[in-house]
This record gives sequence, C-alpha cells and structure tokens, in this order.
Amino acid sequence: MFIQLALLCLTWTISARPLFTDVPQLVLSKSAPRPLVIWHGLGDTALSEGISSFIEDIKTAHPGIFIYSVQIPLNGTLDEERKAGFYGKAEEQAKEGCDQINSVKELSDGFDGMGFSQGGLFLRSYAQYCDGPPLRNLITFGTPHYGISSLIPCPTPPSLTCLLAARAARAGIYTSWAQSHLVQAQYYRDPARLEEFLDTNSYLRDLNAEGYRLASEGEPGGIQDGGKGLRGIENLVAVLFDADRTVSPAQSAHFATYSPENKTLIIPLEQQRLYTEDWIGLRALDERGGFVREHCPGEHMDLGTGDCGMRMVEKYVGGQNGLASV
Repeated sequence: MFIQLALLCLTWTISARPLFTDVPQLVLSKSAPRPLVIWHGLGDTALSEGISSFIEDIKTAHPGIFIYSVQIPLNGTLDEERKAGFYGKAEEQAKEGCDQINSVKELSDGFDGMGFSQGGLFLRSYAQYCDGPPLRNLITFGTPHYGISSLIPCPTPPSLTCLLAARAARAGIYTSWAQSHLVQAQYYRDPARLEEFLDTNSYLRDLNAEGYRLASEGEPGGIQDGGKGLRGIENLVAVLFDADRTVSPAQSAHFATYSPENKTLIIPLEQQRLYTEDWIGLRALDERGGFVREHCPGEHMDLGTGDCGMRMVEKYVGGQNGLASV
C-alpha cells in the first residue's frame, strides 16, 4: 500500500480575556475525524492482509480516526467469512451488518462508509433500510449499483467455493434457490431478461425501487420501494475502475446499464427512469452536488495504480460530524 502523510487539521480559537490584559492567547484544539465503516468485497475478509494494510494507511492519513470493518458472520472463521461472500441471502447479510454497526458505540454520532465492490451494495442497504447512526458520506469502489449481466470470474487460482458458486449460478441464475442462496445472483440483472429479474429477484430490484416503480397496476405485494432511498446521506462518491474487466458492465459503478437490445450499448444513468423519475433520490442528490462520479485508472479493485485508493481517502474521508467533507 502506498502510505501518504496528511497534515493534521487544527482549529485555532481566541480565548476570551478581560479588557486591557496581555495579547490574546491562542488555544490549540482539534476534533477527531468522523469514524469510517468498511465493508469488504467478494472473497475477501474483514481484516485480511490487504484490508488491514489499507486501514493502517487511512489511520496514517487521518490520525485519530476510528475504523470498523464489517465481518459476516460476526466472529466467524476466515473460511466462513469468505464463504459468506458467495453464499447466503443478501437481505439477511445486510441486516446483520446493520445490527453490527448499531452495536458499536463509537459510531453512534454518525460515520462515513467505504464499500469495496459488492460491499458497496450492502452499505447502500444500510443507508436505505436501517434505523441507526447516520451514514454521512458513502464511497463505493467498483460497486455494481445497477447489477451485473455476467458472473464475476473466479480469481487465479480459483477457490473451490468460487467454482461451486459459479457452477450453481450458471445452472439457473433466476431460480428461487439461486436468488436466495447465491449472493452474486441477487445482484445479477440481465436487461434482456428483465421480466425474469423482476419476478424472481428481491435484493437489487428493491434496492433500486425497480419492481415497485415498474409495476403496471397498484402496489405489488412484497416489493419494496427502496426504503429511505439515498435521501438521508450527504454525499455518494461512486468510483469506476476504467480498466475494469470483472464487473460487466463496468459502468454499473456509475449506475449505467446495457441496452436490452444491444450489449455493446451503455445506457447512462441520466437516460434511465431510476434517475429521471428519481426513484431513490439519486437525481435530487446529484442536483445538490452530492453525487460525485470518480475514476480509478486500473482494473477492478486496483487501488494502487495512480495511488487511487489513498487519493480518495484523502479527498473524501476524515471530515467531522456536522461538516460535509465533499
């Protein structure tokens, strides 16, 4: 990891003195940076070597910052954590993360969130559905906000957990079993199979209020309207990896998607009803300057090229509660 030092921000105040006394006294004071919650991505763990190193870099850049890394399942083994990235019901994992965050007293006044890949979707779930400490600024790296239309490939060499999950997903991505047991399947959105997606998916469909808004008659039972949406956060910083060959389409990190008729054509966010009709408050956030689309030059989750990870940390992390940091 590339460690960069940041100057500690200090607030200078003039203390009150009686008239005709010595020159005013400068009082040096500082406020701790706003806490940060990290939610890791597929196949990773809460305190893996890479995550732990990145946490130390953040602490160097923002001395005194409190950082909590969500662990699913809580106190699980490393194998259990990695498996949970592939297997499980997304809504239940999001709820477990919500409960963890609610239980951490250091986060009670509010926090910023940083989600890596699918971890960004889970932090969005917190912002939209959880009643707890306010999530102020959400930074997502390579997060498929509008889903994926092909499975994320296994790493090299592949783990058995990943191979088995991929095989199960290919056998029937929109079966009821896959939609309740395979995490990737629960944000798999193929525009050419939109009706199947709307009928069987619940996690991503509801997170983007898509099934609720596209229903032809009344309010469909069981389909959610996106909860609070993104109306309660101060800023969403969505980071796209320009050379991303893992998430398809890579532009999903900026809420773009493929055309249903042509998978070489990208439909940008501004041309989608999610934005034009403001289903989850994203347009309102954008219009007040709270939706920031950033870029990293490397491949998926390459935070080192161009020192992109720490550049985002220094730019968007470390504010104080009550102050916007974007």
